[in-house]
Amino acid sequence: MTEYRIPMPNFNLVADVGATNARFALTLSNAPELLHTKVLSCADYPSLEAAVSAYLSSTGALGLITQACIAIAGTVHLAEFSLANNHWRVNKSKVNTVLQVEALWINDFAAQAWAMSEITDADLLSVKQGQAIERGNRLVMGPGTGMGVAGLIAHNKGWLPVMGEGGHVGFAPTNTLQMKILAYMWTSYEHVSTERLLSGSGMMDLYKAVAHVKAMQPDLTSPSDILQQAQLSTPDELAYQTLCIFCDMLGNAVANEALAFGAVGGVYLTGGILPRMQEFLLASDFGRCFSNKGRSSAYLKQIPIYLCIAQQPGLQGAVIALDHKSRRHNVTS
Repeated sequence: MTEYRIPMPNFNLVADVGATNARFALTLSNAPELLHTKVLSCADYPSLEAAVSAYLSSTGALGLITQACIAIAGTVHLAEFSLANNHWRVNKSKVNTVLQVEALWINDFAAQAWAMSEITDADLLSVKQGQAIERGNRLVMGPGTGMGVAGLIAHNKGWLPVMGEGGHVGFAPTNTLQMKILAYMWTSYEHVSTERLLSGSGMMDLYKAVAHVKAMQPDLTSPSDILQQAQLSTPDELAYQTLCIFCDMLGNAVANEALAFGAVGGVYLTGGILPRMQEFLLASDFGRCFSNKGRSSAYLKQIPIYLCIAQQPGLQGAVIALDHKSRRHNVTS
């Protein structure tokens, strides 16, 4: 009697790895829907390969991966690198060994940019009205644990990400209060980047700086506390002022990058923080600060700004990047 075995499915693995969380999902060939999506805390694992192994074991997909794309907040052009805001040192070869395939490695904000290239209106919230140039350059930017910045440029009938390290440019104050905050930050850091103030990792520093400048008592101990307390019906005053200043600074920082990228096709705000403060952001002076650029104000007023409210844009971007790689390979092979 002949024994028939049902063939096991082959999967693609996609990952969106930040400093705080590592998100994983599987897809089937020619099917972009995310399967078995899981979020693992980076603090719970000694290395990325350990987290990948744990995820594959939990889903029963170990040994069944045919392609993989790992989007990660690191210098992915190197064979080995450290993450800026957690304890992991990533060895790409070790991770590839666990996967049993050669993964496509991309910057985490490249994945965000890929996601914005195919984003639908249902996953966008209008932050500022404007008139986008249809095939004009786009800016993708936003605070999570760090500050990510990427561009999108038109290419053939689609888009291509342009990567950089815009979150590490020097912070540029726009008024006396912000100059005092910068002076306070200089007592702790030789170089004060945008990320040092406008990110999850920087929010506590901003909170303490505002407390120092305004001679207020800083009682909160985490960025989550600041976000929560600032948005209460009767908010904590220092948390509220900190988040107001955060929005002012963010408007100016986004405008700087929009000018650098020539983002006449629109600005797309992503990252883990802004979706948690949607109403606060819309009611803030973010838009006014974005457009307040002297001779460049008219240019910036024409640029629309959207907030991404999709659930897993990093994973969706990794799927798109993997599909783009496959189509490019098919064309050249």
